[in-house]
Amino acid sequence: MATEVDCGMEYFVRPWECPKGDPPVPVPQPYHSVFVKSTHASLQAVTGAEPLSSGPALIKVSVLNASNTRMVPMDLDKSDTVGKLKEKFLQQCPDHSGNLNLACNGKPVLESQTLNELNLKESALFVTYQRCVGG
Repeated sequence: MATEVDCGMEYFVRPWECPKGDPPVPVPQPYHSVFVKSTHASLQAVTGAEPLSSGPALIKVSVLNASNTRMVPMDLDKSDTVGKLKEKFLQQCPDHSGNLNLACNGKPVLESQTLNELNLKESALFVTYQRCVGG
């Protein structure tokens, strides 16, 4: 039993399709003058250095009460948790004392998450919602 082998003529390269000459000369990348005579370098961590901040420490947060369309603005720190946000919201709107669920960017948030973990910029909008039991 013989097997047919495809010779692959569709991938044949003609001599006039080949590039001619040398490849272009690479553009040299700039480097710091300290590294002119060095053969290697390494980075070391510095103790006591300030961490790089990604914007202001305070975030302007607004909570939209979906049941009565009331906006509750407040200023929170990036290290504050969603639980602290709920506490401040319940101080201003005590009618939600039972079950308060918050969503940010269309996703439910956990009470243990910090505002920094949610990758919020200088302002954010949280929306209250209710979980419906049933099917």
